[in-house]
Amino acid sequence: MSDLAHLPAALNMKGRAAIIVGGGSAAADKAAYLADFGVRTSVLVEPNEDVADSLLELARAQQIVILRQPYAASILAGYSLVVAATRVPDRDRAIATDARAGGAIVNMVDDPDACDVFAVGYVRRGPVSVAVSTGGRSPALAAALREHLEDLLDPEIEAHLEQYSAWRERIRAAVTTPQAREQLWRELRAAGLYGVLRAEGPEVAGLLVDEGITRYADGSLTVEDSAP
Repeated sequence: MSDLAHLPAALNMKGRAAIIVGGGSAAADKAAYLADFGVRTSVLVEPNEDVADSLLELARAQQIVILRQPYAASILAGYSLVVAATRVPDRDRAIATDARAGGAIVNMVDDPDACDVFAVGYVRRGPVSVAVSTGGRSPALAAALREHLEDLLDPEIEAHLEQYSAWRERIRAAVTTPQAREQLWRELRAAGLYGVLRAEGPEVAGLLVDEGITRYADGSLTVEDSAP
């Protein structure tokens, strides 16, 4: 496996769909992962192959659609993400080749070097998700780090997100230039805004935001003026 770093990114699947080829436990794990983020997902299983019980449960919950038909490259048309999960190396490589020919990105079970994108360990609190990846080198460590993150993330993080979203709208309305807004957010981070929010609540933390808006809102303080 390459030691090159993999680029962390959030993949926007809104309006796009994924397909998983395979009906076993590996396919079920990938399907649950995609379903947790609301990705429109189909799972293609050959007519003579067994379907994992957990896949059937996801289908009954209408979180995925199971397609019972022989594989053909044409089936991949229209899918932005293709997961090759048959666990037959030659079949998975052929599926990956077909997917890339159609412009899709590929995840291959058990072959991280052949993946365009990984399914990473993550912790989710509503719309907030924190992911960890080892570049495919150790799924076990990724799982251990995910469990560690479970203990670290505040249960109140969704409320914190709502508060930050409200502050963002206030700052966007009051501070006219992107450069000034970016500088203000840097100053708020340096002042420990999130720590104040966690320890003393939104009213006290909001005073820091109010002070920052006052400094920048009338245009009298520029980014250059605020630099040390």
